[in-house]
Amino acid sequence: MALSDLRIVSLLSSATEIACELGLERNLVGISHECDYPVSIRALPVVSETKIDPQLSSDSIHKSVIEMIEKGLSIYRVKTELLKELKPDVILTQHQCEVCAVSPKDLEDSVRSLTKTNTVICSLSAFALDDLCKDFRKVGAVTGREKEAEDLVTRFWIQLNQVNAKAGTHLKYRPKVLALEWLDPPIIAGSWIPELITLAGADPLIVDGPKPFKKLSWEELYQQNPDKILIFPCGWSIERTIEEMKRPEVKQKLEAWPAFQSAPVIVCDGNQYFNRPGPRIADSLEILGAAIWPEKFPTKRYGFTFVT
Repeated sequence: MALSDLRIVSLLSSATEIACELGLERNLVGISHECDYPVSIRALPVVSETKIDPQLSSDSIHKSVIEMIEKGLSIYRVKTELLKELKPDVILTQHQCEVCAVSPKDLEDSVRSLTKTNTVICSLSAFALDDLCKDFRKVGAVTGREKEAEDLVTRFWIQLNQVNAKAGTHLKYRPKVLALEWLDPPIIAGSWIPELITLAGADPLIVDGPKPFKKLSWEELYQQNPDKILIFPCGWSIERTIEEMKRPEVKQKLEAWPAFQSAPVIVCDGNQYFNRPGPRIADSLEILGAAIWPEKFPTKRYGFTFVT
């Protein structure tokens, strides 16, 4: 099949970004409800939807997700009829997290009904920074863009190394950073986030490497005394996060944390950057560098804000 004829449906926002970086934007015929970058893809047909109201409080969202997973239910719905109409040759999805995006399990019934039985399902699973590069190559392999994928891997690591060199690799002072990936309950970020914190010249607390995320009780959180606090709930913008932090139930709990009163609190854009395992994770490291060392990255002013 000629590349110009290849039809791709992406059910993962990071996969959409990977495809576009590989020069495949014109081959995309459908996207997920979470795909929003680059802006030029937003007019494409949306093939999935969530069963949970994203405007609920962080506590309510967490409880709803846990309840559905315990019942063996998916929190996403694939629009099967639309998927059949789009006739994809390749479907990009993920099998790392039932909460993050549509998974192969969600796709099973829909794919069975496709008239094109040779549709390829490319399932990504980034956990550490090296895994992101494996995913770049995986998308390249199923779309005939192997060279472009290798070029992307090279650019990705060059950017990471440049930020690491600028932040400083052998510092006498390395601030202790606590990264909250969810607010209520408090969940400490794992996967690639501790690696980013380390590359940014700081030391991650609680989860110190590419390991699973860790849920804490509020009492356990109160025992932590970081030098800096990062907050970037999965899938949320800066504005949505600040709105949740002002909710009385959450505000009261945060203000009972001594470190919250004394350490700099930095809210980052989890939706566009930190939680999205695509090419812009390298941009996330630059944002992190600027948040931790503003004097070293004076021109980087997007993707985060200090909260007083």
